[in-house]
Amino acid sequence: TKEVGKGTGLGLSIVYNTVKAHQGEVELQSEPGRGTTVILRFPALPLAARTPEGYGTGPLMPFDRSLEVLLVDDDELSQNSMLGMLELLGHRPVLATSGEEALARLEGGLQPDVVILDMNMPGLGGAGTLPRLRALRPRVPVLLTTGRADQTAQDLVQAHPFVTLLSKPFGIRELQAHLAPFLN
Repeated sequence: TKEVGKGTGLGLSIVYNTVKAHQGEVELQSEPGRGTTVILRFPALPLAARTPEGYGTGPLMPFDRSLEVLLVDDDELSQNSMLGMLELLGHRPVLATSGEEALARLEGGLQPDVVILDMNMPGLGGAGTLPRLRALRPRVPVLLTTGRADQTAQDLVQAHPFVTLLSKPFGIRELQAHLAPFLN
């Protein structure tokens, strides 16, 4: 849990969805004044699945062309993960840690090929940033990321052109698939 104004943290919904996506279980034990214990259980992998060829479908290859990607996320763990994935795919990420910073970069002349915008951030957040971003760059594709695809996120996708919802957590192959259409 983070203090007010310091972001939203990883959130139990993201933890729960990540564990469930890997066929695992979450057990929480909490006692006032004594703290909380979180136990994550995952099934063991068969030996065959532990080899590199057991992961995903086909090789993970960078694209022939790279994209300049404006990554807008306040969470350091998410930033590091997404920056690493984007660089592995051969793209050029530009980080903004808030909607306000992203808008300032766009107003300063940044012309990204794609924007990855987190929904849950302090300040404007994704919901407040997206309409302003659209006013500055009406046609830039936006991947709206969120750990809980609630009605607000769905409404934003419907209300703004060139916006796609990308649910957290996501892996490099899913990110690669979402970026592929912008390489034409």
